[in-house]
Amino acid sequence: MLSKKPLSVHGKFGLERENLRINADGTLALTPHPQAFGNKHTNSEITTDFSESQLELVTPVASSIHEMLAHEKRLTKVIYSGIKPELLWPLSSPPDQLPPDDQIPIADFGLEGKEKTDYRIYLSKKYGRTKQLYCGIHFNFSVEKSGLISNKERNLFYLNLVANASRYRYFLMYLLSASPKVVQGIHYRSVRLSSHGYQNTVPVYPDYSSPEAYIASLQTYVNQGVIESPRELYQLVRIKGKGYEDLTHAPEASRVELRISDLNPLFDEGINPNDLYLMHLYLLWCAQNEHSVFTLEKQKEATLLSNEATMLYVSPSFSKRMDEMFHALQSFLKQQTFPACYTQALDEALLRWRNPSKGYAEQIRRQLETDPNVAMKWAVRMKHAHENSSHFTY
Repeated sequence: MLSKKPLSVHGKFGLERENLRINADGTLALTPHPQAFGNKHTNSEITTDFSESQLELVTPVASSIHEMLAHEKRLTKVIYSGIKPELLWPLSSPPDQLPPDDQIPIADFGLEGKEKTDYRIYLSKKYGRTKQLYCGIHFNFSVEKSGLISNKERNLFYLNLVANASRYRYFLMYLLSASPKVVQGIHYRSVRLSSHGYQNTVPVYPDYSSPEAYIASLQTYVNQGVIESPRELYQLVRIKGKGYEDLTHAPEASRVELRISDLNPLFDEGINPNDLYLMHLYLLWCAQNEHSVFTLEKQKEATLLSNEATMLYVSPSFSKRMDEMFHALQSFLKQQTFPACYTQALDEALLRWRNPSKGYAEQIRRQLETDPNVAMKWAVRMKHAHENSSHFTY
């Protein structure tokens, strides 16, 4: 778990954030995608996800996390202006007041986007529409190309990064969970990330032994009808780039997509900005780990750990692994010369770990139990915070 050489924090960053549009009474807004945002098929920054009621914010590629956050704040302000008088639901799990499953509107991309609409119809038949309403935050990161000369080197770098980030994903899952719920008598800290959340109907275990083997294994799952294409690969860490997304081109990895973070209603941006630095630190640490093949057996072990990470209460053995991860990241930081914000992010996460009452899921759970209307209060607070915010500079 030791680093091989000093790393740079520089790279390219992007954020995708999903939110449901709701009415003032907390019900799902069944209105069409607001005209203020133009054509959802061509607008690269504000579009829809599965449902017509489900906005997706996509920041432009940024050169720093600070710049990425500025884009998120700017676009959120635009969204609130365009959805008046509606609000954004602040939690990853959808509100209780939902219409019947077959009345949840599927995003309509018109004739020019018929393929996108058809894909969503396919998903609705396979998974049901309600499950598609879980929302989250996707963090995208790519390293500077100057550090990876050849395409072969980039492919191996990202394959190793994604394998390790998937292997240890339980660490971030526990820390970034913010959708507590009791399901069938089990207390979850993140129902979205749990087995009741958004997962493939059949487990998918890619072959991480080489870029070519990885793509071939996904093609096998497609041929078997397990998934329609790599876009239906609902894993929490994914490789993005030619070949990995279309299965037709030679592998050309371009970035990693981390799909772990729940929406966090305790923060106006839907996420604690420090957690973006925590995710970045985690990815840099994963990139420095010696490559070892992420075998089927190891993937199944990682799945068991990630399932436990979604629980409100965890075992002593899980706690030991969390302590080991914090120690590894602290040691890694001491070997680097990163800005202080990375140390601050890790220290803050460690405080939440050592004081469970300070955890996001625990705080949210207490507030939901104390005040049944607190989710709507969060929604109104977030709206006012962005409507009254000044221009945020890069």
